[in-house]
Amino acid sequence: MARVLSGIKPSGELTLGNYIGALKYFVADQEVHDSFFCIVDLHAITVAQDPDELRRNTLDIAALYLSVGLDHEKATLFVQSHVHEHAELGWVLGCFSMFGEMRRMTQFKDKAGKKEASVSLGLFAYPALMAADILLYQADRVPVGDDQRQHLELTRDVAMRFNSRFGETFVVPEAAIPTQGARIMDLQDPTAKMSKSAESPQGTIGLLDPPDAVRKRIRSAVTDSGREVLAREGKPAISNLLTIFSAVSGTPIADLEKAYEGKGYGDFKGDLADAVVGFLEPIQARYREITGDQAELSRVLERGAQKAQVVAQKTLASVYERVGFLPRG
Repeated sequence: MARVLSGIKPSGELTLGNYIGALKYFVADQEVHDSFFCIVDLHAITVAQDPDELRRNTLDIAALYLSVGLDHEKATLFVQSHVHEHAELGWVLGCFSMFGEMRRMTQFKDKAGKKEASVSLGLFAYPALMAADILLYQADRVPVGDDQRQHLELTRDVAMRFNSRFGETFVVPEAAIPTQGARIMDLQDPTAKMSKSAESPQGTIGLLDPPDAVRKRIRSAVTDSGREVLAREGKPAISNLLTIFSAVSGTPIADLEKAYEGKGYGDFKGDLADAVVGFLEPIQARYREITGDQAELSRVLERGAQKAQVVAQKTLASVYERVGFLPRG
């Protein structure tokens, strides 16, 4: 079995885009791979967070992991900060990551903009921590969105750099980028990714949004010129809505295009809203059930952290020995 690792940052409510671009692949991976899925709370504090909100978001994501179909008996589910080896290996790998490499990271440049002097060192250096998250578990495959491809390439470079100097220590991972739905776009701006941290909620659909909110946002979603329900270059808005419809209904986009041939956007949006509401209903029911037993949710995360730490300790011990750290005792 190949080993898979991925994680989601607890910086806001998970969206339908998170499900289509990541979570549904996590659920599939657990059936065929040795899967590790975490909530990367250390990454969340690269920007200011309210402590109570961070704790609440962390538990919400854990509950949603389980609600969409992840099984803690099949996959290892844990919170990043519960396994201290992440931070320790992150420091070591930061010493094998070059300043120039970090400055070229697109996400840092986008977020820092012209305010580089006011952003944290953590925001600048977090790709080294991301590399540690992956390499700590000797992951073969890393399910990532297309926007994380650059960080995965840095992880590969750091792994090969370390291996070249100290001998084979890390598995060099491969990116697993979905061929469809890798980037679900904002309903109000089809040039921007649907994001759980978006300033305006009107372009997003949260996994926990009530039916009325879902229907309103789909009705108000922007569309392209013309009336044809077709996924085509030059029609980014309707292409995005078709991708969503296909993901929640299991119907190929080509079949949806045929079904709405000669019909307008109004009929299409109404049916899409029904499909999304119906898709979210069982997830939300399961979420309410899981969050009703916080003690059990905490036990699931503790068991996951213990399983993850067995692997993490072995990797970190090997790294420490190779770089020359004096063993304790």
